[in-house]
Amino acid sequence: LRAVAGSLIDATGAAGRASAAGRAGAAGRAGAAVPATGDDRWRFNLPAVVNTQVPAMLTEASDAFRLAVGGLDDHASPAGIGAVGRLADTVARTRWLLEPSEPAQRRERGYALAGAAIDRLRSISGHAEEVGDTGRDGLADLASEIADRAATMDARLAELRQADGLRAVKVPKRRTLLQGYLPAGAEPFALLTATDPGPVTTPSALFYCELDGGDPLRDYQRLQLTRAYWLAQAIILYAAMCEAAAPVLGRGDWAESISAAGPRFRPLCDEAGRRYRQRLRRGLHPGL
Repeated sequence: LRAVAGSLIDATGAAGRASAAGRAGAAGRAGAAVPATGDDRWRFNLPAVVNTQVPAMLTEASDAFRLAVGGLDDHASPAGIGAVGRLADTVARTRWLLEPSEPAQRRERGYALAGAAIDRLRSISGHAEEVGDTGRDGLADLASEIADRAATMDARLAELRQADGLRAVKVPKRRTLLQGYLPAGAEPFALLTATDPGPVTTPSALFYCELDGGDPLRDYQRLQLTRAYWLAQAIILYAAMCEAAAPVLGRGDWAESISAAGPRFRPLCDEAGRRYRQRLRRGLHPGL
């Protein structure tokens, strides 16, 4: 599984993107079509349309995948498994965004994702304002600046939505996205439980070895089966992310790479899942 993960990183990593950029540049010079950029009417650095949102989400997914692969290389931990959860969230949002084939519907959903990001900025503003109340210099002004920028972006987004004649739609809740937009082989139950941001769901102590010799720092159990299971989930998710993003980014070669890797990783992923579920049936297991 680690070898498969490494091959996916090599195929879709910086070197692969650089070669694709070279091909796109050559195609542009020859007069061929290249992927479009963002909407010129939107002057903010927050992605608001498919052609800017998909590359941003691919970068987020790639980072989460690398963190998961590196974190699970030696031992299982809530931090390593949490990166798989972040990857699952990104994949589900991307697949929801790209589900419609009609450009107008995709734009509606792109605006919805931008609106959700603006709402997040508003909440950040509230946190800064709360901290500012404790007397920390400058944070009250920062809260006001963030709130003003969020209001400006929200107003402009509403103008674009009206100008384009589009409906205001909402991004589904996390549970709905994970239950409805993950690829075959990904397991929503495990992702909803073990990767929940709440620290109580997967207490770190489940992953520790017993204290030895009075050392206050604990070693992690290696938990090979747990690591294999979550690495398999990460591979399934990242392959699905690349498959979804490839048409938008003009990366038809990714489909070939994933298709070639499929016979290697899918049987391994299936076997890891089968063995992990057997362990779960015997009782609560770290990483549930």
